[in-house]
Amino acid sequence: MVMSNPPATAPRDEPSGTGALLVALLGAPIIWAVHLAVSYFMVALDCNTGWEGAHTAVLVATLLSAVAAAGTGVFAWRGWRLARSQRRGNLLDRANVREFLALTGAAMAALFAAAILLTGISPLFLPTCV
Repeated sequence: MVMSNPPATAPRDEPSGTGALLVALLGAPIIWAVHLAVSYFMVALDCNTGWEGAHTAVLVATLLSAVAAAGTGVFAWRGWRLARSQRRGNLLDRANVREFLALTGAAMAALFAAAILLTGISPLFLPTCV
């Protein structure tokens, strides 16, 4: 009886598949949008009710969101490395398209993490209600 080798698959700790690619590409923009909505809600809550914890809550939400966005960037970077190792000659090959999208996701995650930090640190310098 001859044993056949199992098909080569990505290691379990490496991102692969369409779902992983969507997380890598759209994770950081979605986190930024949620952070923006939550921050606006907390500031509105502060302005309407006089809630004293708004500054701290916005800063905590900012830190959590920035870490999550950076995490999607790391995830995308690992996906890019995996796709790069599977590169083929044809530019429209599936691995090459995945490589481009994963690298784009990593770059977008860095930009959105910076945007989250820049918009979320305003309570350190400005009052929430004017």
